[in-house]
Amino acid sequence: MELGSKSQPQKCDETNSFCVDRLSDLPDEIIVSILSFLKLKEAARTSVLSRRWGHLWKFTTGSLDFDDSSLQYLRKKSFFKTLPGIDRDRYVSWVNHVLQLHQAHTIDVFKVGFPLKEECNKLDIDNWILFSLRKKVKSLSLDFDPIITGSARGHYTLPTQIPHGYSLNFLTNLSLSYVEVTGKVLAYVLSNCPYIEALHVEASNSLVKLKSSRPLLKLKHLEILRCFSLKKIEISAINLFSFKYFGDKIRLRLGDVPNLVDVSMDGLYACDFVKKCCPISSYLSQLQTIVLKVYVEGFPKFPELRSLKKLTLIVSSYRAPSLLCCTSVLKASPFLQKFTLEMIGLNNDLGKIEAQKAKCPHQCLKVLELIGFVGGTHDMELALDVLNNALSLETIIIDTRLPFVENTRDPMTKLAALTRARQLETTLPPRIKMVIV
Repeated sequence: MELGSKSQPQKCDETNSFCVDRLSDLPDEIIVSILSFLKLKEAARTSVLSRRWGHLWKFTTGSLDFDDSSLQYLRKKSFFKTLPGIDRDRYVSWVNHVLQLHQAHTIDVFKVGFPLKEECNKLDIDNWILFSLRKKVKSLSLDFDPIITGSARGHYTLPTQIPHGYSLNFLTNLSLSYVEVTGKVLAYVLSNCPYIEALHVEASNSLVKLKSSRPLLKLKHLEILRCFSLKKIEISAINLFSFKYFGDKIRLRLGDVPNLVDVSMDGLYACDFVKKCCPISSYLSQLQTIVLKVYVEGFPKFPELRSLKKLTLIVSSYRAPSLLCCTSVLKASPFLQKFTLEMIGLNNDLGKIEAQKAKCPHQCLKVLELIGFVGGTHDMELALDVLNNALSLETIIIDTRLPFVENTRDPMTKLAALTRARQLETTLPPRIKMVIV
């Protein structure tokens, strides 16, 4: 099919006159450009508009996203752990069929998200990767999450090299989830991606050492999650903006990173980070956003964080005598503007709460967000303490849902949490807005 044609005006039966379809009257190139901003299924649905539109989606250069939204919903709900083979075959056939029809010379995004298995689908996945490289893909995402809680092993092995005639030169974003990739292969990929800006690797047991043979001058975002065989990260990325790590203690060397302002830590590395026991702690003074998962029982004393604007603490509070220790961050962060506390394992028993006088007035905090709120002694006590100390507070967000899991709280507990949140709302001064979820 050749681009450039226009549709004929369509006759309108009600008025016996010709109606002007201004959108379809546009040249094909413009319509294809518009369709490129739509998701794959949305672009394909435009085929019902006319015969002409039925083929235009095949020329889109935007996104080929094969991450099925219905599957993502089931993942979040954890309704199943395995998928029948027929569903897997249907997914593979769907992807192959679309790729056969696609006729554009380039694509910006290629994304696959389905629990495929290497022993069954290796050839198909290999071909998909080559297809994306042939189309000069900019963002490549492979996610083969097996939907088994706690699993940390990839289910597809990335090839050691790409065939002759294919290039990684256009790749700027690479995301590998549940993909086995060795340090040697990853070093090969990075050395051939001069414009790589974002790298995400999750759940690869084969990754022991991440080391680049040359400076990654374009790299801005680095995420290494649940690669529990990893022992060492050694890269040079002077323009690194954000770093996210979840795993065991490792040897970490990032070199000079003057632009690093966003850090997220989980696992054993989180407490060492705050206690200044890891190399990345030397960048604390320049960080503007921090996300940490820590245990209340061993809550660390925060160092001074004068640049910090946003802080998220994910705390396990099963045996915590109090959550007030979490407010120590207000004293350590004089310019903090948003404080988010995600609470896991709270008890909803409501005991006596003493009114606390302001001990550490905070002038800059504007937003307090409490996720996992139950309205028990611990979270009510903390909320009142922050309210008494945050002199410029504008908004308090109370989220009664459990962190990470949607709508799993029993109705009675949720009702009690909502009731206590509304009771707290009645005590707020007029300047503070409360949002209850």
